[in-house]
Amino acid sequence: MKKIYYILLAMLGIAFTSCQTNDITFPFSEIDASQTAEVRLLNVIPYTGNSDTLLLNGANYSSVSTAVGSYYPASAAKYFALPIGSTTISLRFAAKTTAPTVAAFKYANTMTMKAGKWSAYIYNAAQPPVLLQDADNIPSTDAWNDTVCFIKFANFFFKADGVTPYGPLTLKVRKNITGAAWETVASNIAFGTQSSDYYQYKLKNTAGTKPWSGIEPNLTLALFDAAGVVQYQQFASATTSAKGAYSSSLTAGMGKGRAYTFYLTGKEGTTNNTDQALRLNSYNPK
Repeated sequence: MKKIYYILLAMLGIAFTSCQTNDITFPFSEIDASQTAEVRLLNVIPYTGNSDTLLLNGANYSSVSTAVGSYYPASAAKYFALPIGSTTISLRFAAKTTAPTVAAFKYANTMTMKAGKWSAYIYNAAQPPVLLQDADNIPSTDAWNDTVCFIKFANFFFKADGVTPYGPLTLKVRKNITGAAWETVASNIAFGTQSSDYYQYKLKNTAGTKPWSGIEPNLTLALFDAAGVVQYQQFASATTSAKGAYSSSLTAGMGKGRAYTFYLTGKEGTTNNTDQALRLNSYNPK
């Protein structure tokens, strides 16, 4: 019996020890918003290989391989906290080995940061990024009666040479139902700029009324000229110069109360679509 008693005591001791918890703590420091800038970085150069090793002021902020047209790191559109003032930025770009090919290069430049939230668009291998401020506060609406989302549009689209800005563009959206009309959400947006204000887009269900769910799926986005009259035409083939109207499906839809920044990157094709690139991506500012 003594042996059994001692064994039970030992087991209880082990159980008691295993139930004790050790607190895990992570070091952190408060950010002084008046002395700190928050920046999101995006690669909007028309053609590059994947890039990694993002260094800001010499510190490694991301080693994730990120594709052209995306943001760093590729897994999430994060903001990086930086001190106000001059910031050095460095990125390693791998070679793009498929046509049109691009040699490997290192991007190194500086940007001057101010307080607030910013998106930094790297649009040229030899130029500093264009900084566009992200609105910190999304417009307030009635949580029950207003089925709206908020849209901005940024334009970083080039002509065929990949150097000359294409010019101002208008972004429109349309519900994928018979008879639906195009609705202008951003008008006459010049290269390197974005909408000055959010457009409040009223969500609709398949019947064209406000949805209770707050999600509007199956939308189509399209680009028009500065006046919003002529829809942008892209090369439709690799073998001919035939063109067709460009549009982009947004099958996941847009949600009630969400904010979206759509940004256009890439370039026109020269004589067909073999060197053409149109990328209409988006992120949620907050």
